[in-house]
Amino acid sequence: MDTLIFSQTAIFRLQQLGSQYYHHTGERHRLANESGILELLVSSALISDRKVRAAYDGFVMELNKRQIDALTQRGVKLRFPMHVSSVAPIRQAG
Repeated sequence: MDTLIFSQTAIFRLQQLGSQYYHHTGERHRLANESGILELLVSSALISDRKVRAAYDGFVMELNKRQIDALTQRGVKLRFPMHVSSVAPIRQAG
């Protein structure tokens, strides 16, 4: 099984997700290991809180196909954002 590797931006978004999830539920996940990341993704996909959903969507938008496939192989069913406007980039290249 391949190791999950994320970009710096995806890691930042994952940390934001962990923080928002903690503030909403009081439950922490260890992001230093794969099982903690997978548990956070599974748990946070079910939360309806606006801030948690925005953080989750921000993380998912940073993933490429290879990363999505790797998460799917590990049993994570990602919830893809319905609209992109809430997680639009700060600036566009140009």
